[in-house]
Amino acid sequence: MVSQAAVTDVNVRQAMEQGADAIKAGNASEAVTDYTAVTHALPEFAEGYLDLGLALEQTGQLAMAHDALERSLQLKPGLRGANLFLGIIAYRQDRYKDAEASLLRETHDDPRDAKAFMWLGVCYLAENNPKAAIAPLDRAYLLDPKDEDILYHRGHAYLLMANASYAEMFKLNEDSMRVHQVLGEAYATGYRTEQAIWEFELAVKMAPNQPGLHEELADQYWIAGQMDKAAIAYRDELRIDPYSTTSKFKLGSLLVLRQSPQEGVDLLNQALRADPTLNDAHYYLGSGLMNLGRDQDAIQEFQRAIAADAGNGRAISSYYKLARLYRKLGDTQAADDAMQNFLRMKSQIAARQDRHTAQITRDRASLPVDDAESTTASTDH
Repeated sequence: MVSQAAVTDVNVRQAMEQGADAIKAGNASEAVTDYTAVTHALPEFAEGYLDLGLALEQTGQLAMAHDALERSLQLKPGLRGANLFLGIIAYRQDRYKDAEASLLRETHDDPRDAKAFMWLGVCYLAENNPKAAIAPLDRAYLLDPKDEDILYHRGHAYLLMANASYAEMFKLNEDSMRVHQVLGEAYATGYRTEQAIWEFELAVKMAPNQPGLHEELADQYWIAGQMDKAAIAYRDELRIDPYSTTSKFKLGSLLVLRQSPQEGVDLLNQALRADPTLNDAHYYLGSGLMNLGRDQDAIQEFQRAIAADAGNGRAISSYYKLARLYRKLGDTQAADDAMQNFLRMKSQIAARQDRHTAQITRDRASLPVDDAESTTASTDH
């Protein structure tokens, strides 16, 4: 009897390993055969039914998968993963309430299962209840902030909530300042700059003292290459809100690029005192100081720009300008080192495919364009 039990254990272990290998190889049907053998050999082995249920689910045999998973829970209540996949199966069968119940049990049994929280949120979305979906999707995000599916569903839930709020706003007054503002923001996100400018201009006319509007309009003017209008709009924003750090940063950078370095340097210094995390400001401050002939101060700012983020575009440009400054000051070795770093980073960026990925959103504390210097220079002719 002992010998027979030992042989059975070896066979079961082999079948489990073969099933796992089949799943990894994408052969779920073969895994079903292996795990079925396991459950026949050990009919009280809960994990065998769990694995069988997962394999059956992958082959599309949802009813049989459901039965296998239920059996695993009968044998071992609270078995981690079983309620998750019962919930997924119920979701695929449009049984959303059943899915919710299973997924809620899974989140209770395993409060660190990000996928269980995600699928619970997905169920709420399927029931047109984005408000309920946000809490579990936020929890999923906290548990696994790098999961692409979680990021998508969480963003989708917030988008639906935003759209619902905007729809209510339209019902109240379809020609209000806020309506034109949100339309401008939507056009700006879709790179429809002229339409965005039109909407922001209407919003500004309706509420000329509303904080934030002039800055949003100025950003779009900058993107459109209307630099004089952008400068005026940033100044209007600072007239309304003299503490607007982002407007000081943007106007200061623009003035440095537009050959008004002293005022630009003053604004950039103010912005950095208010918010030392404005890393790009160091580069534009360095450029302004360079134009003013304050070479040592400029070198310090370019070095700070590189130290803040050695991999971004401003770091590359900082190396180039450092090379020019060091050469001017007679430090040939430092100039050569800076130029080598510039050339190395340029070649790395040219080779990266992710340069072609569109940016969906832009942080308010960023300049409205990626290459501000070339954009500004192109409008000077």
